[in-house]
Amino acid sequence: MKFKIISIALLFTFSASAETELKGSPKELKSFLHPQVNTISITESAEEIAFKDEAVISLLVTTEDDKLAVSLSKNAKIRGNISSALTTNDILLKNIKNSKFSTSPDYGWFGKKPDSYKVANTVTVLIDNETGLQSIAKIVDTYDEVTLLSTQYKHSEKELYKQKVKEKALNKVLKQKEFYAKSLGLKLKAISFTDQATFVNDDIERIEVTGSRIKRSDYSSLKSNEQAQTSFEKVTYRTNVTVQFIVE
Repeated sequence: MKFKIISIALLFTFSASAETELKGSPKELKSFLHPQVNTISITESAEEIAFKDEAVISLLVTTEDDKLAVSLSKNAKIRGNISSALTTNDILLKNIKNSKFSTSPDYGWFGKKPDSYKVANTVTVLIDNETGLQSIAKIVDTYDEVTLLSTQYKHSEKELYKQKVKEKALNKVLKQKEFYAKSLGLKLKAISFTDQATFVNDDIERIEVTGSRIKRSDYSSLKSNEQAQTSFEKVTYRTNVTVQFIVE
């Protein structure tokens, strides 16, 4: 019985001595249990400037008649004429949109019967050059029922430029990474990244329509400067890209 007790005591003593004993300050123990990983972050920025190359022009077509059906028919006919005129001037039919429903801004559809019915419908046209704008101007001048509501500009390659500026900033980060790796003899591996992309609209010179007399001798110089002028707005794409690397 005594031999068994001694054997068990020796077994516990041997097991305890076989375990690794950790000693040191809390900071040293933390470094042992959670080894510090050396990382570096590189941030670079990039910028691209473009010009809004498309315009969405909204036209209001308003017709009036003492009969509602006639007023609606007149409105539809004018809108049809607008589409025909614009497509003749190389504006694609898919870029001409009509509102689905007509409205009566001055009279309600219910209640006392009015003396006449005024019907309004909106036509939006997407253009990408000054020729398209001139075509729309002719329509506004031709029809008393057509008025210009608004003009909005946009950049057709917005998504392309957002990607382009990100690639530009990332390439600058990778160039810096190669520089540090070669100069300091490090091996760097990317583990995370962030990017902050923005775009800013900058107003620039716009075309103003005025009437004046010019001498014939000045006409050629005026024409030569036409191409340098634009009515569209400038847009600036900016981004900051940060990549975190681990030092292997």
